[in-house]
Amino acid sequence: MINDVITLFKTFIEIILLRKGPADVPHSIPLLLVVSVYWCFIALLSSILLDSGQQGNFLFDLAIASVGLIIYIFIINLFGYKERVICFLTTILGCSVIFSLILFLIEFALSSILSGDNIRLILQIIWLWSIPVEGYIVAHTIDRQWIFGFLITIAVFFLQLQFLLFLKPIF
Repeated sequence: MINDVITLFKTFIEIILLRKGPADVPHSIPLLLVVSVYWCFIALLSSILLDSGQQGNFLFDLAIASVGLIIYIFIINLFGYKERVICFLTTILGCSVIFSLILFLIEFALSSILSGDNIRLILQIIWLWSIPVEGYIVAHTIDRQWIFGFLITIAVFFLQLQFLLFLKPIF
């Protein structure tokens, strides 16, 4: 059991390093649920420990992420790869868990060593890397070139920003 978790963790890291793709993640709804719970847990933990002054931040992040995932599911279905949706969602959420863990550990561990500006720079570089990784995952899911997946990711990002502007008065 623990070996399977470690193998999956390594697979997500390999995907983040652009060495593997979503096809290397098992097609499993229970696995998707477990990864989703981990994603929610990390998001909630980060919201509580790091953004204590912002109420509703967890729900806000959840709503924004959900919009992005729904758009991606629509695009994957549009390209005729609906059988790959489970692996795609598991991969996106799993890689997001890895990125979130890295960000959480950097912010939590280095806050006493580095200034706020230096930490923000490191965090922004890591989040900047997550955009091409997401494009890579999208491209592999719909069997297109990496740049095509990257452009889809940028378009989804802008749609999420529009949704963010719509939700801002609510939160």
